[in-house]
Amino acid sequence: MYELGEKLIELRIATRGACNFERGKGCAVTLRTKALYLLSLKPRSPIDLMEQLCMVKSNLALLCNKLVEDGAVVKVKNSEDKRVISYHITEKGEKELAEVLEKLEEKFKGVFSNKKEYDEGVKKFADLLDLLSFI
Repeated sequence: MYELGEKLIELRIATRGACNFERGKGCAVTLRTKALYLLSLKPRSPIDLMEQLCMVKSNLALLCNKLVEDGAVVKVKNSEDKRVISYHITEKGEKELAEVLEKLEEKFKGVFSNKKEYDEGVKKFADLLDLLSFI
């Protein structure tokens, strides 16, 4: 009766485990990684990041301050209205994100026995993302 809902919950649980590089060493797809990924697509306002990451303002501020402190992100004030800010990924942030993506790719490629299976897996993920965009 709730088959798709149950599968979505199972998917959410499974993705947590699938993102571990090594058992007991934490998850590669952290909020930091998610923020860097979103910022690699385009600069974002704090409100946009809060909505995309499902975070409250205080937690986002802590995350972004750490990213800025580490040099992975820069905070840019609007030239016309200094109260309006956006976050932009830096070269250092892009390198950090690329390292995570490379490790994830290695992990996924280890699951598939050949290029055709890998390409089919990529297509299934794309189809799933498309489906989930309607929920």
